[in-house]
Amino acid sequence: MGKVEVPFTIERPLNTDKGINADDVIYLIMIDRFADGDSTNNNPPDAPREANDRHNPRAFHGGDLRGIINQLPYLKDLGVTALWLTPWHDNWNGLNRCDKPWCPNTYYHGYHAIDYYAVDDRFGDLATLRELVNKAHALGLKVIQDQVANHVGSQHPWVKDPPLPNWFHGTLADHQRNTFKNSALLSPHSQQSDVRNVLDGWFSDDLPDMNQDEPEVARYEIQNALWWVGVTGIDGIRQDTIQYMPRAFIRDLSDALHRQYPKLWMVGEVFERDAAHTAFFIGGHKGWDGIDTRLDSVFDFALWNTSLNVFTKRLPVRALRDQLKYDALYPDASKLTVLANNHDTPRFLSLEGADLNGAMLHTAFVLSVRGIPQLYYGEEIAMEGKDDPDNRRDFPVSDFQASGRKGKAEQMFEWTKQWIRLRREHSALRRGRLIDLHYDENVYVFAREDSTETVIIAINRQDKEQEVTVPFTGVMPLFGKIRFRISVPLGDTTLTLPANSVLALKAL
Repeated sequence: MGKVEVPFTIERPLNTDKGINADDVIYLIMIDRFADGDSTNNNPPDAPREANDRHNPRAFHGGDLRGIINQLPYLKDLGVTALWLTPWHDNWNGLNRCDKPWCPNTYYHGYHAIDYYAVDDRFGDLATLRELVNKAHALGLKVIQDQVANHVGSQHPWVKDPPLPNWFHGTLADHQRNTFKNSALLSPHSQQSDVRNVLDGWFSDDLPDMNQDEPEVARYEIQNALWWVGVTGIDGIRQDTIQYMPRAFIRDLSDALHRQYPKLWMVGEVFERDAAHTAFFIGGHKGWDGIDTRLDSVFDFALWNTSLNVFTKRLPVRALRDQLKYDALYPDASKLTVLANNHDTPRFLSLEGADLNGAMLHTAFVLSVRGIPQLYYGEEIAMEGKDDPDNRRDFPVSDFQASGRKGKAEQMFEWTKQWIRLRREHSALRRGRLIDLHYDENVYVFAREDSTETVIIAINRQDKEQEVTVPFTGVMPLFGKIRFRISVPLGDTTLTLPANSVLALKAL
C-alpha cells in the first residue's frame, strides 16, 4: 500500500444570522442571462461550439457569477435586498440534438445537476461564489440559493451507477412520467396510485426522480443543503418543485436547516393557483396527514395569477380582495412570497391585454400587499418575453446604466425604485395588517396598519376619476397626486382617485 498526502483545511461553517423576511424585496436572476463578467468561462473544453449561441434561446449565453458581482451597484441602486439566483450546481456542458422544436438545447438554466457539490464551470467557481456572497452582504444584499432536491439531470454519473438500487424512482429505460394530478396530494380521499405518481413520477424523461423515502437519499440531500449554507453563508434557499417530494422529507429538511441555522429561510415552489393547495405545504400547521412541513414560505401563485388578470383587464379589480380573503387558510399570510413573475411564466408586457400602465399597477400592488415581494430580472426595465425560453432573454447591457435606459425602460425602472423605497420607508407596508376599505369592479382600496402608522393604497383601474370615502379624518399623500375633502362630522375623507392610478397615503 502506498501513501499520499492531501493538504486541506477544516473551516468553521459560515454563520447565517439574517434570513429573509417581510422587510426584504427579492430579485430573481437567471445567471446565464443576466451579465457576462468573465468571458474565459464561456467555452469549456468539453462543450461543442453550437452550445454557445446567443441567437439560440436554448443555448448558453455567457452570464456568470462575475457578471452579477459587477452589477451589484445596479441592484443596490434599484433597492432590492435579496438576490435569488437560479441553480449554480454543475450542469452538463453538452448540446441535446433531436427532431423536436426545442432542439438543439442546453441546460443553461441549471436545473439538470450532474454534481450537487460543484459550481457550474460556466458560472465560475466556489471562490467566486463566496466572493459574490461576501460582496453582496457588504452592500446589505442577501443571497438565496436555488436548490433542486427533487431530481438530477440525466447526465449525472448516478444514472449509470446509482449508489443504491432504489436511489431513483425507476431508470432511464423504465420509469413513469408524472401526470401532474397534483391535487391528489391535497385530498385525503385520493387513490394511492395517483399520490405515488405525483411523488415518484419523473418531471420529464431527462430528470431522474430522487427517492427521498430511502433514508440514505434523504440524508445525502439534507447534508448537501447544510453544506452549501455553511460553505457560502447564504441567507435562504428556494427549493424547486417541492410538492413532488414527500412531506415528511420537507419537514426533516426544514428541521435540519433550522436546527443548525435558526435564521435560515426556505421557500418552496408549489406552482398552484389554488390557495388551499399552497397553504397545505407552508409550515406552521398540520395537514390531514398529521405533518407540519415547517416550511418558512411558499410562493403565492394564486394572488400572482389574480393580479395578472386584473391588470390586463380580464378580471374586475375586486378579484384582488376576493383572492386575499383566502389568507384565512394560512397560519400567517405575511410569510407568503408574493411573486411579480418568474422564469417559468411569460413576462407581464407580453400578456394579452397588457400595457405599461398595467405593468406599473401590478408592480405597485406586489410591493404594497402583505408578504415578501419577489421581482424578476428585467421587468423593472419593461422587458418583454412570451413562454419559455422567450421569457429568459438577455438583460440588455446598456440598461445597467441610467444613461443607457430610454423611454419606458427608464420610466419602469424609476417607478419600481420609488415603490421599493416607499416600502422601505414605511413599516406598515412591510409588516402591517391588511384592512379592506373599498372594492368594486374598478377600484380596490386597502390599508396596511401597524403600531406606528396606517398607510392607504388606492388602486383605480378605470379610465376616469373615481371617488372613494375612507374612514379617516385626514390623509397625507405619500405617492401620487390626489384631491381629497375631509368630512369632520362624519369622521371620514373622500378621495378623488385619478384615472388608471395607484396612490399611497398616510392616514392622519
